Amino acid sequence: MKLQSLLFPQTGICTEEKMYFRRNGTIDFTWDKDYLNMFRDSSITFDTYFNGCSAEKWFKYTKIKKIRIFLHVKGQFRITLMRKEKHLDGTMTKFLHEETFGEPEQEGVYAFPFDTESNSGMFCFGLLCLSEDGSLYDGWYDGEVLPEEIRPVKIAIDICTFKREVFVAKNVRELYNCFLSNPRSELHNGLEIFISDNAGTLNPDHVLLCDKVHLFQNKNTGGAGGFTRGMIEIMNCREQRGITHVLVMDDDVIINPDSVFRTFVILSLLKDEYQDSFVGGAMLRLDKQYIQTEAGARWNKGYLISHKSGLNLLDTEACLYNEFEEKTEFNAWWYCAFPASVITESNLPLPIFIRGDDVEYGLRNCKHLILMNGICVWHEPFENKYASSMYYYIFRNRLIDNSIHNLRYKRRNFIRDLKEQVKREIVYYRYKNAQLLMDGVNDFYNGIDWLMAQDGEALHKSVMGRGYKLQDINDLSVPFSYPAYEQACRMPEPKRRTRIWRKLTANGLLLPRKKRADNDAPVVAPTFTARPVNFYRVDKALNYDYCSRKAFVTQKSMKETIRLMYKLWKIQLKSCWKYRKTVRSYYERRDELTNINFWKKYLDI
Repeated sequence: MKLQSLLFPQTGICTEEKMYFRRNGTIDFTWDKDYLNMFRDSSITFDTYFNGCSAEKWFKYTKIKKIRIFLHVKGQFRITLMRKEKHLDGTMTKFLHEETFGEPEQEGVYAFPFDTESNSGMFCFGLLCLSEDGSLYDGWYDGEVLPEEIRPVKIAIDICTFKREVFVAKNVRELYNCFLSNPRSELHNGLEIFISDNAGTLNPDHVLLCDKVHLFQNKNTGGAGGFTRGMIEIMNCREQRGITHVLVMDDDVIINPDSVFRTFVILSLLKDEYQDSFVGGAMLRLDKQYIQTEAGARWNKGYLISHKSGLNLLDTEACLYNEFEEKTEFNAWWYCAFPASVITESNLPLPIFIRGDDVEYGLRNCKHLILMNGICVWHEPFENKYASSMYYYIFRNRLIDNSIHNLRYKRRNFIRDLKEQVKREIVYYRYKNAQLLMDGVNDFYNGIDWLMAQDGEALHKSVMGRGYKLQDINDLSVPFSYPAYEQACRMPEPKRRTRIWRKLTANGLLLPRKKRADNDAPVVAPTFTARPVNFYRVDKALNYDYCSRKAFVTQKSMKETIRLMYKLWKIQLKSCWKYRKTVRSYYERRDELTNINFWKKYLDI
């Protein structure tokens, strides 16, 4: 059974060549071709993110007995089969087999087995062209498995969208062209797409390309409500349509359809003891497509640990590091597949609008998480998506998730974390953010009955109205200067003695404004990566969002500082008698939030 195809760089998806192959010598490849032309003595290796084979995981989780590489070529070549593995002192390469094959001017398909006593790490290969010229048209890794061991699989993709028409339409068309309209594809009858449109702005003509794509107008109840609406619709037709698995996927990602194919194959071949496994996709940056943001994560009571963050996937060693498995508790819903049987009328997500719904559902249901090189999506990095409204959800949803799972997030730790974040926003003069942090905590203390009674859309609109709004830089009182922005990003941290003094003076809040050589020079700070040093003894600052090219202005106010510190003191006092009681209530009544009757009322369906 085909496990994965050889992939080449493709415009509109990814053009980072070293994520696909590494060439040496004269090799002709352009993005509009789907094959490689090679000339005598040129060579190419496939020890890469997309074209290496995660052998260790294929053998661990699936029923395959042997792996082979099939190549469709024209010309004469020498192939070198290898197994690579990361060691403490670097990369270990084990050469498994070398063979000359093919004839000049002759086209054919050839197979080569990976025979080795150890299946650790990655299987990969290299090609050397021996004829005057040769072509590599196609290739794929194949797994030897008995026909009766292949399980029938049908995946329902669950997409929640809010005004992301371009992304959704593009991804649906890619999946339609590769699978749904292709009767030769294994996924022709093995895939359906369910889209919850929270904004009601998606043009049906752009997505309803066949009867396997379903569109639902949904109340704007955030990602949690949109994904849950899709789960309910899938659950209603699961038996009739033979759906075995659900793949939740964000609406603002770029995906290579082969990720879905590889997921389908893994699910078809799972060993009996791993039938309840989740298959996750890594998140890669959309702006730097070779940088990995996360491959599985641990919730860790809210002190999130993103595994293998920052890896440069152009490097073979980084790809080999990906082969190591670490303890994971969930995979984010930019790409996560799991058995459809997980979804029941009493096992639906939490109604927390955004931020943390995927975490909680993973904590509740994910026992094994399978991650492989080549299964991924590209997503805008979080530091490029500044939204003041998110501060409301930070502690509210952290407290709810921890309470639901009885994770014993101690009150003193919570108070410490809240104080740290509120004081940080005060230091940045972002008083609205500090207020939103505390608003979220107060609403947590309002209890489960309050949460169940909320109109999620109306609440979110209220939250957005209480935060900062990014505006055109020409409409603001502080002029924007890009050199000033660069200087703020690169400003060195102060020495230890200076840091102590700044701490004693609340980062200069207790001191007058610092006189500067040029009083008219603007003070600019980045929205997401701001540091206290950017605001030291500053009266007013422009907070610049690099991605949107917009900004908002904050200004020092002792009145607001005192008001918010008083609010913080009141929350600390309230926590002394209400924290444990509220946590216990959420834990004991958690089932009231995750059942079908509640969700139908919440979604008005």
